[in-house]
Amino acid sequence: MIWREWKKIYLKIVREFNYSVSEDLKAAKILNNLIHGKACSIRYLKKIFADKSLIVVFGAGPSLEFDLEEFLEAGILEISVIVVVDGASRLFLEKGLRVDIVVTDLDGGDEVLIDVSRKCRVMVVHAHGDNIDKILSLVPKISCRILGTTQCKPFGYLYNFGGFTDGDRAVFFSDNLPQKVIVLAGMDFGEEIGRYSKNINGIDQSRLEIKKRKLMVGKRLLELYASRSNKKLYNVTRFGEEIKGFRRTSFKELAKLI
Repeated sequence: MIWREWKKIYLKIVREFNYSVSEDLKAAKILNNLIHGKACSIRYLKKIFADKSLIVVFGAGPSLEFDLEEFLEAGILEISVIVVVDGASRLFLEKGLRVDIVVTDLDGGDEVLIDVSRKCRVMVVHAHGDNIDKILSLVPKISCRILGTTQCKPFGYLYNFGGFTDGDRAVFFSDNLPQKVIVLAGMDFGEEIGRYSKNINGIDQSRLEIKKRKLMVGKRLLELYASRSNKKLYNVTRFGEEIKGFRRTSFKELAKLI
């Protein structure tokens, strides 16, 4: 999504959640400075993943563990670009599985993100006004190449593909890779928060409601994306809600189509 289109959506989100554009820009400038020397480009990613047939985006919803098990049984691991959303990377680490790309705004657990950065090819790190402290503390410790993203108009090393939550932003990002098939897994967008999402123990009800509102915005953005995309879009999330524009299927059935 080009900036001119995204700006209208972004400013609406800013008003809805009372965010600060100036703080978002401050975060972006800090991230841009910190990734000098380790920044990578979409062109680089297109090259290193050129031999893969599809992209599977794993969210941190309640279906994640079921969906990952079915993915491994389907026999399509080697032909997939594995894009993992933030805290979902913990499950991949626990199982010793390959991760290609992690999309994160750095709230998936400090040690988890530092550890997975030693194993993945690229980390897509997002800057916004609420994660400046995380940018300062974690970005210097990330071992892999970094593709930086911002909520604001892109500049320097930073991109803005569109997207709000880590999950839908991972899909907007994936649209820029050459693969013609994008698959959603562990992307429930329901009332229940997955245990591999950021730690919600001790979070008060008001903050939990805000998280649910964010997920609803993310779902709407995915449906907007699907209405414009020329990719083949599938959703294998076992317990998740229907997402318009994403064909509901299973990894077993999907393997027959690839």
